[in-house]
Amino acid sequence: MTPVEEVRDELKHLLGRCERWLRAEEGVRDLLPDREGLAGDIARLEALRTRALSTMLNVALLGRQSSGKSFLISGVQGGLEYVPITDEDGMPSAEYLGVLPSSARPTTACPSTVIPVGEGRSDGFEGRALLRVRFAGGEVEEIGVDLPPAVVGAYGAADGDVTNRMREHINRRVEAIEVLLSECRLPVKLFDLPGSESPIEEHEFIMREAWGEADCFVYVSHATSALTSNELQLIRDLYAHHMHGNAAKRVLWVLTGIDLATQREQGRAAWKSVLATNNEYLSTHFGGEGGRFIGEGFLPVSAAWEVEADYKDAHGEDGGSLRRLSGMETLRDRLRELMESGAGNVHLLKVADEARWLVRRRQRDVADTLDTHQVAVGDLEAQRDGLRDRVEGAERSLEGIRTELDREMQRRIRAAQKPFGELADELHRQLDPLIDEGNLSAEHVNEIDVRQVQVFSRWMTAPEGPATLWEIELRSLDGNARRLLRADLGLETDAHLVTPEPLDTSHFPMRTDGRRPLTVYGLVQTVANTVSVAGPIAGGAVWLTTSLSLATIAVPAGAAVVAAIAIAKVTDLVKDRESKVHKARQERKDMIDEQVKQARVAFEDVARSQGRLLVDAVESHHVRHQARLRSTLAQIMERINADDTARSRAVIDRLAPVNEDGRNLVTALQDLSDGLRTAPGTGRS
Repeated sequence: MTPVEEVRDELKHLLGRCERWLRAEEGVRDLLPDREGLAGDIARLEALRTRALSTMLNVALLGRQSSGKSFLISGVQGGLEYVPITDEDGMPSAEYLGVLPSSARPTTACPSTVIPVGEGRSDGFEGRALLRVRFAGGEVEEIGVDLPPAVVGAYGAADGDVTNRMREHINRRVEAIEVLLSECRLPVKLFDLPGSESPIEEHEFIMREAWGEADCFVYVSHATSALTSNELQLIRDLYAHHMHGNAAKRVLWVLTGIDLATQREQGRAAWKSVLATNNEYLSTHFGGEGGRFIGEGFLPVSAAWEVEADYKDAHGEDGGSLRRLSGMETLRDRLRELMESGAGNVHLLKVADEARWLVRRRQRDVADTLDTHQVAVGDLEAQRDGLRDRVEGAERSLEGIRTELDREMQRRIRAAQKPFGELADELHRQLDPLIDEGNLSAEHVNEIDVRQVQVFSRWMTAPEGPATLWEIELRSLDGNARRLLRADLGLETDAHLVTPEPLDTSHFPMRTDGRRPLTVYGLVQTVANTVSVAGPIAGGAVWLTTSLSLATIAVPAGAAVVAAIAIAKVTDLVKDRESKVHKARQERKDMIDEQVKQARVAFEDVARSQGRLLVDAVESHHVRHQARLRSTLAQIMERINADDTARSRAVIDRLAPVNEDGRNLVTALQDLSDGLRTAPGTGRS
């Protein structure tokens, strides 16, 4: 058993204990203030235990249309079926049925996700695969289990027949589909993403969210055709994301469909020529920087060969050789290595932190009620008066705390922004000579863009770069926020009831306004890994180098120059050609200055958004403390008005063991989280 599997088993055991503790709390629910939320908390814990523990790695698959992403996903998870058939002419053939729609034509109409749910699941479905669909507006519906390919394609494929949908869904627009698998080869969540840019706003948002959530990427290219300049923008986006993520997310390159390119060309199988061409393409356009981005290059695979080998084995033939040639197990090994290198620990940490937060919240209610009933009769009125004063004081002070933190946040953002005054000069120094070396063809523009990504990344993350400075400033803001809370809520005083707790940013529920919550990485880890301070917006410098100016100005300008040269009579139009080239180069240089202005504004927007997450966390923590104060005050008033204290003695007898068990669970989960945070690969060692 590997180390990550050992931690996973330990966490499963702890989550089982947590679930039993919550169910035991049902026996004292009548004594607690939050009586309605228990069932929902039990359901959340069940979901953590069953689904979240089944996902140890988030993998985003990218590639041009018809590159075979959907087919590969089905193969990776063992969801592909080989069906030999004989056509009307008596010719032998085969059909492959997968969990996602796939064909030789462009198929994926929307982002798709395949999610393992694993053993002991609580999703309430029997069968292999459950299809869920998110429609426009965010509504999610379960469509059915183990559906025919035509039905799945009707919801998720560009060429799907919508008449195969449920009648009430025929005219509804699908934003995304999910397939939940009860059986799978790997505990891996797989995103099938149509591309880097989508004309549909909801698709673009979902895809960018998946880019941020992904632990690694698999770029899929089909063996029947080599990479072309049409894929430069998508790979350049991926390169920028790789360079500007603090974790430097790994990219695996996969050449799929080698079974369709076995014909001999120049003494070797055609797919081997494509493999060599693709690797050379990557090396030419994205080499350097230690080779981290391209790694070992493309891995040739065939999901079709592997499932055919399974069919042979099941029918008394030897499929071993075909299975080895498929390369699929090698791909799975690469993904397992990523799980073991730290991504698995990160996912376990998420689960542990969310479970601890949930149990701690319930245990705190038990402890507050227990403390209330342990107050001596003679002290009730003094406690009542003290609680009233604390409630009134907390209500008055919250606005002042938020105002102070908002002002401090703006000051710290300005401090982190100061280096932007030097960015334009640095980019011009490094890029202008390169711009002057070519005529801004697509290949030349890509070379400029890649260099710009490299320069921007190094500049942002340098010791005096904005990313580094902002992380320091944010840590200081976090420290001051905690100090304000300690002083305001009385952590540094000897309060009799409702002892304040320190701010915990390891987990917060999703906000109702749609902003990303503080995740298990903690506030600063959220900044570094989820939003990425190394780039001015989600996706890092992808925006700076592709999504805006370059995609709409530089590339068309360069293409116009090339076209003019191609159709002109050189003898007559040399001067005109040189003038066009010079103008295009100057446009590209001028664009740098505009990009720097926009990058500064975007950096400020993202930094402010991150700072507000902290301020929101402080406010939520303060509001929850106020709720505890008011709940305890209500219980004190109930005791004051009661005829005797016999009920309090009974309450103490019932709650004391529940409180002790809950406190022990919180401690055990905290110990597990602390161990995971210091483990290699989680970024906290």
